[in-house]
Amino acid sequence: MKSCMQHWLFIAPLTLLWLTTGCVNDDLEEAKKEENKIIGEYLTANGIAEDTKTEGGIYFIEDVVGTGISPLTDNYVFINYTGRYLETNEIRETNNEQLKDEWPAAQTFTNLLYGPTKLLFGYSIPGFNEGLSLMKEGGKARLIIPSNKAYYDETPLIYEIELIKVVKNPVAYEDSVVTEYLNANGFTTDNRIDTLVWFKETLTPDLADTVTVEPGDTVFIRFEGRLVDGFSNPVDDSRVFDSNGSEPLKYVYGTSKVVSGSILQIPAGFNVALDSMRNGTHATVVIPYTQAFGEDGLVNSIHNYVMIPPYQTLVYDIVVEEIRHPAGK
Repeated sequence: MKSCMQHWLFIAPLTLLWLTTGCVNDDLEEAKKEENKIIGEYLTANGIAEDTKTEGGIYFIEDVVGTGISPLTDNYVFINYTGRYLETNEIRETNNEQLKDEWPAAQTFTNLLYGPTKLLFGYSIPGFNEGLSLMKEGGKARLIIPSNKAYYDETPLIYEIELIKVVKNPVAYEDSVVTEYLNANGFTTDNRIDTLVWFKETLTPDLADTVTVEPGDTVFIRFEGRLVDGFSNPVDDSRVFDSNGSEPLKYVYGTSKVVSGSILQIPAGFNVALDSMRNGTHATVVIPYTQAFGEDGLVNSIHNYVMIPPYQTLVYDIVVEEIRHPAGK
């Protein structure tokens, strides 16, 4: 590389482009050789046979053979995954919270949703797509992905993937999850508000406290938001995605204005629930995706990572600590 740079200084302009291209091609070939060497050494050191290489050019090592269906393009999949750089073993990305301290980017992705990830199959890097297509529900596999099936940076990757579930129709699937969750937790049609959300008081305030929430009021709220996950049996709601933290959420009702405290974003169904609450009300609210974050979910606008999956039912435990009307009202 250095000798090429020295020659550029003395070569006529018409030949400069040819020599530059030649040097770039030499560097690229050298990088490709180095990448192939890294992959070969890894295969040898880990006893991985060359015949695990697929027609698409990745290495597919199936550790647990699944028994369910394989995903097709435009299906949704629930997966667990960890991707590493093959040469250094440094984590590139993961949804395993136990690996968070080993992942340099975790400090930036502060609201990343850990645990099984729901994503639209067929739109990731080619090597990842191919590996998933070879799996069945319940299976686990390792994928060694050369850079020409990833990011074209001559940096090979290795992914550990568990394929938990394949969803062909996300709307029908989420409807079934909601129904199962409501039945398991004692919600009936009497708990429905405006046909939009399901609402159940867990602590009713003293009848003397008739202060209700109106537009412009400042509301002090404690809350915990959880996902309703249908990939497990029974349906589970233990995965917390948001809460008020150390101080109550101070929120101007009827606006998107958060005065203090924190919340990822206030979904429409959250406000629907507040309409039925008074000072001191404790309630559990089930919010379908249509009143939460819709078909796209909630994605971090700066770093583009998922905070709430698409087509996701949510449940909030909400406590209204205080309602303050505006001065003079």
